[in-house]
Amino acid sequence: MKNKFEIKKDILAACEATLISEEDFAKKADISLGTLHDAYKGICNLRTVEKIYGAIYRLGLRFNVVKSELYKESLLKDNILLFHGSKEGINKLSINGSRDNCDFGNGFYCSESYSSAICFVEPYDYSSVYVLSIDLDDLSYINIPASLEWMIIVCYFRGMINKYEGHPFLKSCLDKIKDKDVIIAPIADNRMFQIMRDFGEGNITDIEAIHALSASRLGNQYVFKSEKALNKINFLERLYCSSDERKDSMLSTIDRKNVIDTKLRLAKREFRNQGVYIDEVFK
Repeated sequence: MKNKFEIKKDILAACEATLISEEDFAKKADISLGTLHDAYKGICNLRTVEKIYGAIYRLGLRFNVVKSELYKESLLKDNILLFHGSKEGINKLSINGSRDNCDFGNGFYCSESYSSAICFVEPYDYSSVYVLSIDLDDLSYINIPASLEWMIIVCYFRGMINKYEGHPFLKSCLDKIKDKDVIIAPIADNRMFQIMRDFGEGNITDIEAIHALSASRLGNQYVFKSEKALNKINFLERLYCSSDERKDSMLSTIDRKNVIDTKLRLAKREFRNQGVYIDEVFK
């Protein structure tokens, strides 16, 4: 697993791209040249790492986004590029590392875009995003689109529809993901789950909810549910998320929330009385 940041490579690339010396870069990062050279050897704390990558970001260089694009362009055939946001770094992969009330229960969760992964670490200092690839060959997986079944499964694992435990329709939804190595489905962040909560509480229909959720722009998540799947993950790089970059991501998240809220209002008007309410699903 690649747990160290590419500090020397990134600093030298930043100096070359902006036509400045290492000494000038050190000044912009508010560190000494000696501290910079120590960082080349991996001798530095996270405060220094923050200063270095904060300086790179303020120079107008969007290394993390560009690297994610370059990795995608050079990806081996049949491989899928994925991203995982981490508050403190990953020491060991585990299918039991997530909360039980995540979208699909315990598992190792990844997203298919860098912008989605950073959304989940926006509030956390010294956080990072891992770049990885996977070949799904020999793995059992299911791809669940934005649909009634998707909402039912997520609402179930998030504890919203416990009263329907044992219902045949809920059982049929859960049976579809049973014993799968990987589950592929749309990402449901906290704002999206509020829409699902409205559906789970009978305030909106499935049609209204799905149209609002389609505005999320977060893409799909890949949930690794077995050790067999974890063992096939190839880690490519760990990207540091500076405070400035996370703040810019927060602004994008706010804008996305506004789009979702606006679309929900319009969907309620446009698709009023279309679709089914939760009590009709489980009647």
